Amino acid sequence: MIDIQRAKNELVHFVEKQKIDNPRAPRKLEHIMRVAKISRELATNLQLTKEQIDLAELIGLLHDIGRFKQYEIFDKNTTSIALDTSLKFDHGEAGVEILKKDDYIRRYIEENKFDAIILTAVKEHNGYELTKGLTKEEELFCRIIKDSDKLDLMYEAVAIYWQEPVEIEKIESGKLSEQMLKDFYEFKLTDNRNRISKTDQILRFTSFVFDLNFPFSFSVLKEKNYINQMIDRFHYQLPETKEEMQKIKKIANQYINQTLNLK
Repeated sequence: MIDIQRAKNELVHFVEKQKIDNPRAPRKLEHIMRVAKISRELATNLQLTKEQIDLAELIGLLHDIGRFKQYEIFDKNTTSIALDTSLKFDHGEAGVEILKKDDYIRRYIEENKFDAIILTAVKEHNGYELTKGLTKEEELFCRIIKDSDKLDLMYEAVAIYWQEPVEIEKIESGKLSEQMLKDFYEFKLTDNRNRISKTDQILRFTSFVFDLNFPFSFSVLKEKNYINQMIDRFHYQLPETKEEMQKIKKIANQYINQTLNLK
């Protein structure tokens, strides 16, 4: 049996105990709670068993636990991109280390029969592509958490990220990476390591559509209108960037509609 409320209480206690002086920490906890909810909804839509639905929600609660170690180590002014790329910190791997240390995972689930699935999903959730050789069940839960995480990140791109005037100005004045554009036009998830400007973050988030796995995820994306809201938030100053953004938006929406068999 998986006690979700107990797991939520333990996660909140874990975060409070860290005493992290970083404004990202409370926002990340809110993100985690939303991802857990989406994971539950997605697993329910897939008509999984009650135990599997609870497991999906638990993985949602644990997927970003490594972020808090990241916030503890690095200065609060370090950008998220630098945290993940320049400083080469893998928060998925860090999460696995936290859960394994002193068998801390038992604070979230008493039985150990799902440990391999949980640890694999936590490790894999932020990877560019899944590791080969996963079991079918491991792959299923990896795909559930990856979709849930991306859906909430796109919500954050619409409602939470880039609110300061200096951030908005950087997005609106920037160019787009040729390599990231090439990947996008080949219907691939773009790689942050090829980013040349803050504007590329919008391109990166839009490319999430090519990495979603389930009809439910595309339905949420369509219903919430995240793609249009995210791209249309900004007034792009460079004509070429403005033109590319309109192309990107059109392609992303067409891809969503085709996946959902909509005209």
